[in-house]
Amino acid sequence: MTHSSTDRKPNERGATMGEHPHDWQPTEHGWTCAECRATSATCVVTDVNRGEHPTGTSLLICNDCLDYERRVLAQIADAVGHWHYEPRSIVPAIRYDRDRSDTGRGELDPSKINSIYDVQDVLTSWAEAFAEGVGIEQSGHVIDLLRSGLMWAAHNRGQSGWDDYRTEVRKLRHAARRFAALLPQRLAGPCPHCGAEPGALVQDWADENWQPRMGPRPEDAGLSDQVRCTGCDMTWRNRPHIDWVNRTTVGLLPDTHPERLVTLEDARAHVFRTHGIPSATWRKWLQRDHERAEAGIPRRLPECGYDERGAALYRLSDLDALVKRRTDDTRRGRKVEAAG
Repeated sequence: MTHSSTDRKPNERGATMGEHPHDWQPTEHGWTCAECRATSATCVVTDVNRGEHPTGTSLLICNDCLDYERRVLAQIADAVGHWHYEPRSIVPAIRYDRDRSDTGRGELDPSKINSIYDVQDVLTSWAEAFAEGVGIEQSGHVIDLLRSGLMWAAHNRGQSGWDDYRTEVRKLRHAARRFAALLPQRLAGPCPHCGAEPGALVQDWADENWQPRMGPRPEDAGLSDQVRCTGCDMTWRNRPHIDWVNRTTVGLLPDTHPERLVTLEDARAHVFRTHGIPSATWRKWLQRDHERAEAGIPRRLPECGYDERGAALYRLSDLDALVKRRTDDTRRGRKVEAAG
């Protein structure tokens, strides 16, 4: 993998001769420019979005990654600014003991972040640690303290808890947006286009810049009418529209996805909802199927796994065969109205 960056190339007198695009090649100890043999360190930010990449200098963090870490802090401050003030609870705040060592420490439990004050407390703890590491006075705004300590933290990963910090500060940003009512409102149904699980369909309280939705018309403010999928980015006009699409799509699943696995409850309440088959009938079918198995007869409804709640999963094609048999007017025992 190669990376390129631009640097000014000096002449013999040290004057600038123009832009020189570095062609960074990975080496055993970092990166080397294939043209001028300049060297660069590997950035300490090597997450799934960027992978290993050069900083372009001897520093251990590149400007883009440093700028992004600063933006994360600014986004937290912005979300807190949209939060509506509530008096601090008389219940004592959570104590966060932060023993930072080369081996790191346990992850922050988001369930313990119960208010904007908890967000501020955790940020303050990090800011105090950064200020102590940098050797600056622990005063001023917590966000400013963190910003001033980012370069030190990136170059002292073990002492600063850099990797833990980056993980936690993103969780705190999410929590701050939640308390400020900026997070999207999630819908229960799956996406009818890409099949993403429930929760992928959302309506937005904020715009693309995480600012509360505002507009010249009342309908442009507050919760968006539009529904979008966070998985495939498809959009629908409103809730009635997506409900209609979901009902139509789900009803066709036995034909379009016969091997899909569902619980009996989902089959009754959603896939075969329009057939009006009572819950007792589904249970009776399952009971008879088990009786057939005990008699050595092949089953019609074999379990094909279990969902996260432990509910049995069945193949849609197996369920569809029973439904079609029940609704077949020509089957034996079916009452047919006499022609008049």
